[in-house]
Amino acid sequence: MKAKFIINPSSGKQNFLKSIESVVGCLVLNQVVNQVDVVYTKQEGDALAEAKNIKKGEYDFVVSVGGDGTLNDVVNGLMEGGSETPLAVISVGTANDFAQYVKPPQTPEAFCKMIMEFKIRRIDVGRIDDRYFINRVSGGFGSNVGDRVSQESKAVLGKLAYYMEGALDFSKKGVETLKVRFDSMQFKGEREVISFMVLNTCAGFGMYRGLPEKDPDDGTLDVMIVKKMDLGQMPGLGIQALTKKMVKHPKVRHFRTERIRIESADDTDIVVDYDGQVFGKLPVELSVIPKAIKLIVP
Repeated sequence: MKAKFIINPSSGKQNFLKSIESVVGCLVLNQVVNQVDVVYTKQEGDALAEAKNIKKGEYDFVVSVGGDGTLNDVVNGLMEGGSETPLAVISVGTANDFAQYVKPPQTPEAFCKMIMEFKIRRIDVGRIDDRYFINRVSGGFGSNVGDRVSQESKAVLGKLAYYMEGALDFSKKGVETLKVRFDSMQFKGEREVISFMVLNTCAGFGMYRGLPEKDPDDGTLDVMIVKKMDLGQMPGLGIQALTKKMVKHPKVRHFRTERIRIESADDTDIVVDYDGQVFGKLPVELSVIPKAIKLIVP
């Protein structure tokens, strides 16, 4: 087999490159692959371009090595290029929301075993305007925290860097209320909200346990709207998030849909992120593309 590794050397975890060398060595020594091409990204857009340039049948599989942002770029490249090359994930980022759900192997030996078995699961991909996302789109409180955290903080502090940035954001601005309009077959209307999420899996903001069960191959997107609330109600929301009861909170609306349009109801600029990086501003059109990616799973 022939493999291509797309590696973001600036991803959050420190000293992960030695582990990648062990992974490649394990694959070669066990004669699982006979050729490995390795590419290190140097700037934004490199991972997308490398994945997009893969021709159909050129590689037996491609490996995304990095965090949620690197994976997002690789998925966008595969979707735009149309090669249908199977994808494997080695998560060395900070939050690794998607990896929390799919649970990729954590040792070189386990990764090598997964490739030997080559079990494929076809998973859905979300579309946001002319781009794609594998995990989530979000807006409102906490949505663009990851984009403001420095690479140095991610490397040293890990997930704590996100929580610290979120706490700093809260101390400066509090919780801002946004007027947002939603338009889907399942729900249409305007709401005053503090945040919203559109999810392809049940992992977001580093929270796996707090979100409803969601398979990324069911042909739908989960929409969660957190409505305006008093500060006194927020601790209760946090507790329910930790006990998988977040959707039962009276200020949370949850539904599943295949397509939705989200826009500002009062022309306020509302920033939206996708898979942990800034996408742009509302309005956005979101839809699901069923079983669009071939994911190699344990």
